[in-house]
Amino acid sequence: MVGLNKTWLALLTGAALAQVAAAGGMLKIGVSDSDAPPIVVLTPDNQALSGGLTKELGDALAAELGMKAQYVVIARKRVENAIETGKVNIVCNANPEWYGNAARLGWTREFYPQVERALSLKDMPDLHQADEMAGKRIGTIRGYSYPTLEHLWAVGRTTRVDEPRLELLVKSLQKHLTDVAISSELELAWWAKTNPQEARAFKQHPLTVTYMPTMCAVAPSSPVSTEKLNQGIEAMRRSGKLKAILKAYEWQAE
Repeated sequence: MVGLNKTWLALLTGAALAQVAAAGGMLKIGVSDSDAPPIVVLTPDNQALSGGLTKELGDALAAELGMKAQYVVIARKRVENAIETGKVNIVCNANPEWYGNAARLGWTREFYPQVERALSLKDMPDLHQADEMAGKRIGTIRGYSYPTLEHLWAVGRTTRVDEPRLELLVKSLQKHLTDVAISSELELAWWAKTNPQEARAFKQHPLTVTYMPTMCAVAPSSPVSTEKLNQGIEAMRRSGKLKAILKAYEWQAE
């Protein structure tokens, strides 16, 4: 009888822990190892998350839900499988257009936008429209698509100059090899904070080249529903917590 009681106690304890994990416990957040700083900051061995926007937002969202965030670093080509099979509960910094299995996943409301704007040396007059870049050499990231600028390249009104990463776009501007560069607001802010002296020579223009909302993809088996996640994001928005986190990742140009 004692053995039977111990068996039942173990089963009941396991069930209780499972309920706690689902109702409170851990929110398993997948992180793509291809996401660049400041969205994702990995440890030197690229095996764990050490900081960045994803961590701050994930920690805050989990806290709103009465949970603790646990981060799982995933190779980019395995992200879709990891979320669909439930290895992680959610993956943020995501958009249905980037996922081949989007229809099989849940999707929250917008969390924050990915915005790309025009960057140049300070002496250039403000750019407000794409056509104002006619005749200019435009630095871009190799392999990226810029739909709002395609009409300029299609008729040879501008020259596209590809570079593999932001740092080289900046150097190209410094050397006057290009006139304008298209950069992510978040990545530029990260670069500017680590290179404050160099950053003083540059300006971001009012022209927004791309605006892509990002959200959280939700696993079909997630213990936290899309509705609950939306409630958490909305609570962060109402309290000002979301705005405060995002503000810290903006570039405050001098």
